[in-house]
Amino acid sequence: MKSLPVILISCALALTGCGTEPAATGNADGGGGVPATSLAPEAIGRVEVFASESLRKTFDLIRDDFQARNPQAEVVLGYGTNAELAGQAADVLATDDPAALDGVAVSGQPGTFAGGRLTIAALNTAPETTIFIDYLREGGAQRILTDTGVLRP
Repeated sequence: MKSLPVILISCALALTGCGTEPAATGNADGGGGVPATSLAPEAIGRVEVFASESLRKTFDLIRDDFQARNPQAEVVLGYGTNAELAGQAADVLATDDPAALDGVAVSGQPGTFAGGRLTIAALNTAPETTIFIDYLREGGAQRILTDTGVLRP
């Protein structure tokens, strides 16, 4: 079951397309006005991610992009074999083999992407972990996963 903040964020994002058009702001040359803001919450704090060694290039890019979008967040990455995943003290586990998570206590159901080519599991429900998982599922990470060949368009 999704946590309440995730449900509220989903509802808020769905409602952004509803309603009337905002009034035009700014001056005659197109400048001024109020800058657009994101409705997505910003992660604050540290997220520890342990991933399969085969995902190193992808998760290095994901870390850089997530931190650029969330300047007050730090993503700490560790890599190893799929067999090493189960014993790691991390907030998030990422593997290219869903069986590597057998016996791991996760928070909710692990998310599987790309026909089982990528499985992500949150090991806690801390806000920064939840925001990172949402970013992987729906955010800019999808572009990175596609560009690096983990996901296929």
